[in-house]
Amino acid sequence: MKLTKRFFALLTALLMTLSLVGCLVPKEEDTPADTSADGPQAVPAPVSGESSEPEFDGEAIAVELGSIQIKANDVANLFDSYIGMFSYSGSINEEIVDQCFSMAEDEIIRNYVPLWKAEELGVALTEEEELELNGEAHAEVEQERDALLCQFAYYYGATDEIPESASQLTQEQLDVALNAINEQLAQMFHEGFVFDDYLQMEHDSILEGLRIDKLSETLKANLNADEIDTDAIDAWYDSTLEMQKKTFDENPLEYYYHAEGIDVDSETPVLYVPEGYIRVQVIRLAPNGEPDEKIEANATKMKDLEAEYGALMLNNENPDRQAEIAEEYAALKAENDALEEGYYGDIRTRIDEAYAALEGGATFEDVMKTYNGTPENESGLDERLVYVNGDDPRNGSLGDYAKDLEPGTYSKPVLVDDAYVIVKLIEVVKAGPVDRASIEEEVRIAAMAALREDAWEAQFDEWLTEAKEKAVFHRETYEMIKAYYLPADQ
Repeated sequence: MKLTKRFFALLTALLMTLSLVGCLVPKEEDTPADTSADGPQAVPAPVSGESSEPEFDGEAIAVELGSIQIKANDVANLFDSYIGMFSYSGSINEEIVDQCFSMAEDEIIRNYVPLWKAEELGVALTEEEELELNGEAHAEVEQERDALLCQFAYYYGATDEIPESASQLTQEQLDVALNAINEQLAQMFHEGFVFDDYLQMEHDSILEGLRIDKLSETLKANLNADEIDTDAIDAWYDSTLEMQKKTFDENPLEYYYHAEGIDVDSETPVLYVPEGYIRVQVIRLAPNGEPDEKIEANATKMKDLEAEYGALMLNNENPDRQAEIAEEYAALKAENDALEEGYYGDIRTRIDEAYAALEGGATFEDVMKTYNGTPENESGLDERLVYVNGDDPRNGSLGDYAKDLEPGTYSKPVLVDDAYVIVKLIEVVKAGPVDRASIEEEVRIAAMAALREDAWEAQFDEWLTEAKEKAVFHRETYEMIKAYYLPADQ
């Protein structure tokens, strides 16, 4: 976490908020800037003149952890983000303020634990690592600098649109943007706090965050240097297998997401397969555009006529109505045949060609390449896991045409969800635990990663508890911050 990174968002939010209410206009000579509009503030600006509010010393020490000193600005920045969450519910009272301070303290200590513990253990970054991190921080700050100059140039009327790069701005446009930024920074911080100060603050904050991340990696690697024994790996395997069995049996569609690595932990292999899955390959051809709405409407009418006709036939009733139904049905079918021919005609021809190629001895892969292939997917490969023991929202009724095939065989062309397909059954996926011997290496890697992560979390929690006990909190600094959010009489 970068404690001052939020200022970039604050500047941008303030910029856009003021532009919407018409406060940002090119500044006229000798016209004082309008500072009355309410906007987000990173920390309360120092107060001068006749104000009765106490001065805010952003450099005052708020927390000390070893040699690390966290300033009032950092605490106030975090505190402000938390207090903002409560401000929508009404007035801010002392209980809420104390709660926000508590949350800010926890986040600050949690953030600095790796830096503090690395210092205690004598862990330091190499010169090469420091240079690399400095380069990353510099690049990120340059992106912020560029973005802010472009946005302020536009919103203050120096350009007609937001430029792609500050290098496209003239010196005059840069001056407009820079003066506007400095005005806003003076309001957010204090008079004399300018863009270069902001960028240096951002660089230091970003660099500190990068150092903390890098030291965390080093501490974690040192902690995980020892090998994990086989008993621990076996225990992880057993518990993970039981968890997957319960999850996949209760919701078989979850297996698909794990097997395909979609929005799940890809490091954990699939250890269990539920009943009802097959793997297929598909040749699929769909027409462009949407089918005529009459096709679906006619199909619905035809189903209703079928039901009515069946009931009359069963009871041997109303032969005249039966004849009417037959005529109506034939007319609807003829209309739908014509509409479908117009919509699916070319697709039917092509899917029949694909089927003929398969019957002529072409491989399914070659036919997929010819008929499925696109510039983005030249191979045309369309291989899927399909669930056939219940609804499969990803594949519709495709499984109905594949589940009764023998592995290695394919269907005739069929219409599935507005597309013609030929489906080939690759395999019926064997249900139950996956043969562990076939995935032993994946199990070992995943188990070691998970167990080491557990060990790191336990160690970090231990260090966090220790850090909270050793940290020195300067309550007078907190009272100074508090004074800006609670009137003295509360």
